[in-house]
Amino acid sequence: MRTISALCVLGLSSLGVAQETYLGMYLQGQKIGYASYLTTKTTLNGKSAKRNDSKTYMSLGLLGTPMTVNILSTTWTTMDGKPIKMTFSMDSAGRTQNVLANFGSKKVEVDINNSGSKSHQSLDLPRSGSIVDDPLTLVNSGKKSIGQKRSFYVFDATTVSIIKNDIKIVGPTKTTVRGKPMMGTLVEITDPRATMSVFMTKTGDLLKVEGPMGIEMLPESKLVAMGMSGKKYAPSIDLAFSTSIATDKPIDDPRTITGLELKISGRDLSKLPSDQHQTVKKADGGWLVSVHPPKIDSEPGVSVEEAAKQKPDWIKPSLNIPSDTGEFTHLAKKIVGDKTDVHGASLAIKKYVYDLMRPNAGIGVLRNASEVLKTKEGVCRDYAILTCTILRAAGIPARLASGLVNWDGKFYYHAWCESWDGARWIGLDSTVPEEQISAGHVKLGDGNVESAFTFAVLDHVKVKVLNVKRD
Repeated sequence: MRTISALCVLGLSSLGVAQETYLGMYLQGQKIGYASYLTTKTTLNGKSAKRNDSKTYMSLGLLGTPMTVNILSTTWTTMDGKPIKMTFSMDSAGRTQNVLANFGSKKVEVDINNSGSKSHQSLDLPRSGSIVDDPLTLVNSGKKSIGQKRSFYVFDATTVSIIKNDIKIVGPTKTTVRGKPMMGTLVEITDPRATMSVFMTKTGDLLKVEGPMGIEMLPESKLVAMGMSGKKYAPSIDLAFSTSIATDKPIDDPRTITGLELKISGRDLSKLPSDQHQTVKKADGGWLVSVHPPKIDSEPGVSVEEAAKQKPDWIKPSLNIPSDTGEFTHLAKKIVGDKTDVHGASLAIKKYVYDLMRPNAGIGVLRNASEVLKTKEGVCRDYAILTCTILRAAGIPARLASGLVNWDGKFYYHAWCESWDGARWIGLDSTVPEEQISAGHVKLGDGNVESAFTFAVLDHVKVKVLNVKRD
């Protein structure tokens, strides 16, 4: 959901229109929400500026639980599109993330309020390009040419990070809008997570936007887009099931497998992690992914103190991981007790989170560990963030991992945690009771929030199961 909402906001900003525009948002032909965008001229700090206001509303299900997300974003830019200030708010199931970003000459100073947990981040501006709010200005300024490609950066308020994108004029392309074949000018906006395809008429009017995970955005009147014309929408779409990835044959009891070999085609996987958990290699017509998670009991592991010396950066607090607060250092000591080895302490923390938490898939906001601990509920990424925070508070190097997990014959998007045992990163999935992470976990990203949750969405891929191992 975070990936979808962030890219939909980017898609809206790509329109760069001078009047309020509304788009209906559809998934598998069903309406799941709407978005709007408005650009006006204003002044900021006594200088002429542009103000860009966008709204996004989504209503759908996740693992059988209703979920709604509201996003409001306002960006002030210079007249040539360089951001000066941004406010961003996102709420879902009573949880909120509010962001205030001020763009300077060298840095972006960001204040975050995540359901009452306040923090500050200072980000370096990229040296190789500029942050822009409306990427279409990059191809609209100057002579247009087919194949023209430019790189730019966007500020993602959900992960509080700066992400490099590319924009390319593909040219005249056939498409279908509401079942009717049309010819439009295709502009592709490529983000590390997915590609947005924007179809325009010759006069620059929007035909449609194709987003990640099969989402389409179509121009509509305000009444139709917001469901105020008497055509109320109550989508039966479940995001988890609609974005799941089928394999050519099922994997029986995937929670117990110790090794898995896959061939995945249809997507560039060159940036997938290739490490002790899995190896990724280019193959004819696709990529070979071999998953071989280290066995927890195959090595004794070093002491917590020694592991912390080896990976000092991974015990530090970071966005949504307030591991240095008294709340978490006291909790970590209570959970770990007299255990001094990484394995014993890590498994005690994993079990604590598994026993404490209860699933609530209706929360679409990326959350701070303090709020997760307080409410004791959430989705897989909340389990992972809480586990990672307590691990670091105990002095154990830990990082987040995101990817896919095999269940019920398909792969679903998932998140877990990894701890450093002195020689290897060991996967810990706090959503299941098993101590050993299974080979049914395919990793797409790892690190802190900004890197672990900026992963490639595997749209339109084919997955072939080559081998399944059980010890």
